[in-house]
Amino acid sequence: MPSDRMLKTMNAVHRLILGVTRGKAGWTAGNMPVLELTTIGRKSGEPRSCLLTSPIQENGEIVIVASRGGDDHHPAWYLNLLETPQV
Repeated sequence: MPSDRMLKTMNAVHRLILGVTRGKAGWTAGNMPVLELTTIGRKSGEPRSCLLTSPIQENGEIVIVASRGGDDHHPAWYLNLLETPQV
């Protein structure tokens, strides 16, 4: 399973690509669209953003999967959503 450091590094590199290309590249990964999810940190109360892929989009619905790269533990953004569901 990817470490927290690896996941944060991947997210930072992805943001770098978006920034360098001024948003012209980086909004797809494989065949999936990339979205930016902003939640409220359950401990800090501060906005927290992460880039996620959506494997399924149907009838205006977007599906995201809280898998944390296949880990047994939930990703932080999912735990934040449990505490404050507004995104």
